[in-house]
Amino acid sequence: MTTPALALLALIAFVTELALFGGVGALAHHAAGGGAAGWAAAVGATALVLVLWGLFMAPKARLRLAQGPRTVAAIVLVYGVAFGLLAVGQTGWAWFVGIAGLAVVAAQTVLHRPADAPS
Repeated sequence: MTTPALALLALIAFVTELALFGGVGALAHHAAGGGAAGWAAAVGATALVLVLWGLFMAPKARLRLAQGPRTVAAIVLVYGVAFGLLAVGQTGWAWFVGIAGLAVVAAQTVLHRPADAPS
């Protein structure tokens, strides 16, 4: 892939990750029944996913998973959130996360490959 293509993939993946993290919050809010408890659940679930993503998935993560497990984790998270959003009636958001989530999976597969190489 060319550098502009990689930059575009990274941008699409980043925007999709934001929608994905928001989807986690929306699902937690729904699961907690809304209200103050829903908002607390949304903040807590989103914070947890952000911390785990930052530790294990992000390009500069200190404990970054190897490419294979990272790709599997991205697939599980993207499609778990997409199907969850679909189940609670957030159809448009679900389709966006599901389809654009392919960029997140691709980014985990092809971007930052040198970081996976042995030092």
